[in-house]
Amino acid sequence: MGSPAKREMHLGYMYWLNGTHWGGWRLPEAPTANAFELDYAAKAAKLVEDAKFDFFFLGDTLPGDIYAEHWGTTHNAGRLEPFTLASQLALQTSKIGLVVTAHPTYYEPYILARLTASLDHLSKGRLSWNVVLGASDLAAQNFSLPDLGGERRYARADEFIRVIRLLWDSIEDGAYLQDKKSGQYLDPTKIHRLAHKGEFFQVAGTLPMPRPPQGQIPLLYAGASELSRELTARHCELNFTGPGTIEDSIAFNTDVRERARRIHGRDVPIFFLPGISPIIGDDRADAVDIFERLNDGLPLDDDPVDGDKDEQFWSSDAWAAIQQAPRGGLPLGVRSLRSLSERIGVDLRAGGLDAVITAETASRFNEFGRALLGAVATRTDRTVERGTVRAGDLLRNSIGGGFPQVIGSAQDVADRLIEWFDRGAAEGFNINSPYMWDQLERFTSRVVPILRDKGVFRTDYTADTFRGHFGLEVPPNRFATDS
Repeated sequence: MGSPAKREMHLGYMYWLNGTHWGGWRLPEAPTANAFELDYAAKAAKLVEDAKFDFFFLGDTLPGDIYAEHWGTTHNAGRLEPFTLASQLALQTSKIGLVVTAHPTYYEPYILARLTASLDHLSKGRLSWNVVLGASDLAAQNFSLPDLGGERRYARADEFIRVIRLLWDSIEDGAYLQDKKSGQYLDPTKIHRLAHKGEFFQVAGTLPMPRPPQGQIPLLYAGASELSRELTARHCELNFTGPGTIEDSIAFNTDVRERARRIHGRDVPIFFLPGISPIIGDDRADAVDIFERLNDGLPLDDDPVDGDKDEQFWSSDAWAAIQQAPRGGLPLGVRSLRSLSERIGVDLRAGGLDAVITAETASRFNEFGRALLGAVATRTDRTVERGTVRAGDLLRNSIGGGFPQVIGSAQDVADRLIEWFDRGAAEGFNINSPYMWDQLERFTSRVVPILRDKGVFRTDYTADTFRGHFGLEVPPNRFATDS
């Protein structure tokens, strides 16, 4: 009996035009190429394929108000449609997986099944679908919908996924006989009409093509709510939710896997690749300097001390909703010491942005404020005890939401990834860069070699498909097994 296969770290790259930190594009060394140049995306894909990443991830959101939403990420201000871009990148690459993002609320299952199956064929089995259910009600109005649909969108997505899986299986392998002697082109016993009639969809037919090379195209998802956990447990092969600690990540992964087995009878691997945003310097001090330069580029309110809102706003439902946002980022309009003061329970306006936070002031912070002080210390080594924390540091560190950050040398970043991997908090990571191109190149040229030296990451591809990179077999066709 052979020894079990060695556990291997998996890496994906989340492509954002200007990187994931809003201040990144303002750095002198950062490019400002627009969103519509194939060479730009192809350069990123080539870098990560050369580094032997598992996949190149095309995230997507459908903004309802481009100008307002671009203050959260400039990526919302301009991006190509992901299926169109992926079809081009399939021609520019040969091994790396390609992830496209699509929202079930805005598609019909038949259309999306045909798009994904076609791209899986054209890429020779390298496609994956990132299922998203979040967006704004304003975005939904671009699709003749009054709003996003609340929790009902999860029920729609569940039926959507079940239908799309049937469509992928609707033509069995061997159905295209193309027998010139007999004149029989198709085997009718291997062609299946769905005749699906459900709560949301009525789908009669069959996809007009052979089954995708991967059989079932892998599904990715991110989300930690109760309904999100259920969706991952029921349907997905990968999840890239980003809990903040190793312990939280282990607990999340364990819960979802138990749901998959106990509730849904799925005895299949689910890979957890939390999103992470490394900032890589020549050493720790250099990385901290990069991080602080990024934060210096964050836009603040016109009045960064008292803010741009009237007094009534701070007791409104709108402010309460901002405070309860999942990742805690602050939109432009509430980026001031006034908003920070409301969140930490202590008024910091008197000293302005450069005021040093004293031990006495910090002692009055609420739980959020204490956590923010801890985050600043972890990211920048600034502490109250050293007298190096300013009010502006707290404000800028409270603005950005997004994925957890690792700030340090290439060795520091590699050590953190290996720690999460070795402790079972992650099977790998969905890497993103705070800005282009320097940080992506540092990760591929500095961090990846360390991971290889430690024996946790591949030196070359051993498979040609998305499923193959994760060791996932092509599942049997459900129509063939039912017959």
